[in-house]
Amino acid sequence: MTLDINHLVHANVVCGDFDRSLDFYTRLLGARILGEPFEFDAGDDFRAILDVTGPVRCKAALLSWSSQDTDTYLDLLHFTDDGGAPAPRTAKDAGLARLGLRVGDMDTAMAWITEHGIPVVGGPVTLVPMPGRTRRVVTILDPDGTLLNLMEFSELRARPVENGRG
Repeated sequence: MTLDINHLVHANVVCGDFDRSLDFYTRLLGARILGEPFEFDAGDDFRAILDVTGPVRCKAALLSWSSQDTDTYLDLLHFTDDGGAPAPRTAKDAGLARLGLRVGDMDTAMAWITEHGIPVVGGPVTLVPMPGRTRRVVTILDPDGTLLNLMEFSELRARPVENGRG
């Protein structure tokens, strides 16, 4: 028996400067905001799922690259209480290592990366994860050092991508 999981709902990115990261993900990466950014004081229920004690104040925005609000979204969070600076992460650390975002054309993405001075960790490289599927991948950093893979799917280049789906 397995769990009946049928959809990845969201991933969280915790940022150090909310406005800087919101600008990066929306203006530079093209995400749209679902609703409006919001702030809240975490209640006992929220603190329980985060496994934290004490006051938790948070600023948040839900971001998507899809036209469907029920598709997977990115939960951009900034904790405004004094929780200390996070340690730098690498792709080999336990936990969520990086986020993968599909791009339509790697050459266009690389020109954009160069134009905006976005730090490149590695690539672009061509990977063949399975026969008949080729991925061109470059890894960049968001403003807080979160690793982002920009990925071109070769089998989708012949047709346009609609609503974030290929």
